[in-house]
Amino acid sequence: MVYLKRFGRLVFVFFVVTFFTFFLLDQSPGDPAVRAAGLNATPETIEAKRIELGLDASLVERYLRWLGDALRFDFGDSIVIDGFSAWDLIRESLPKTLEIMVLAEIIAIAIAVPLAIASARHPGGVIDKLSSTTAFGLLALPSFVLGIYMSFIFGVQLGWFPTIVDNLPGFNDDPIENLRQMFLPSLTLALNLVAVYLRLLRSDLIDTLQEDYVMLAQARGLSERRVMWRHVLRPSSVNFTTAVGLNIAGLIGGTLIIEVLFAINGMGRLIIQSVILEDFNVVAAAVAILTVAYVSLNFVVDLLYSVLDPRIRHGAR
Repeated sequence: MVYLKRFGRLVFVFFVVTFFTFFLLDQSPGDPAVRAAGLNATPETIEAKRIELGLDASLVERYLRWLGDALRFDFGDSIVIDGFSAWDLIRESLPKTLEIMVLAEIIAIAIAVPLAIASARHPGGVIDKLSSTTAFGLLALPSFVLGIYMSFIFGVQLGWFPTIVDNLPGFNDDPIENLRQMFLPSLTLALNLVAVYLRLLRSDLIDTLQEDYVMLAQARGLSERRVMWRHVLRPSSVNFTTAVGLNIAGLIGGTLIIEVLFAINGMGRLIIQSVILEDFNVVAAAVAILTVAYVSLNFVVDLLYSVLDPRIRHGAR
């Protein structure tokens, strides 16, 4: 029942976000009918195009019609690019954005978790001081600044990775080259996450190490490694899991900057271009898909809470 209520709230969020997106697009100064009719179009042609696009109906009617079509993955045609639907453009751009986000999370977790464990095992030690100082420095640098440094060092000076990802091969076609081109953008996006995850997990690990059941496990003679991995890491991962889940959704903004910096044709660039060109069908479709991804991810994070810490499940009843 608890999860059903949470799911209902997430559905409500989806409706609110998509409706207000529709409202804001409707209030924008641009006219999609004028854009779709083309240059030098007569008023009669523009009016006919407005009727064809359904813009003569009220806002609520257009939203309900769009919502019904969207549930069937029919987001309408691109107003600007002839012969392409909004879904066609998103389907081409979305995999690149998802790949950057997934790789960034994998890199961040792979770096942050071992460092947090090493720091928590020996607070104030060399690893702890170095990792904490590095994390503080990474938090102070925006993604675009890190991206510029990374491009210059690893792309221009060392030549290990391309600085412009404009000819990305498919992962199934050439996975090695695909990962090589995507590594630098993903690493740039991951470095800020490493700082957040490291500080958060380190703090929770240190607190969990003071719990009675952990001290009891240590008193029973269990190895330090076994205690850390079996009795400490799991209950300490609740806040960490929350941060990972929310940051995946929050990576959309960071991915946008990275895509522009490395010239990647992903969702970020698609949304910017669609807003500039007043291609409102594409904007509404992109917002809807990103909203579904965000609310779904929050729901999954809620489910993971009870797996990581049963006390949360019992407390919710």
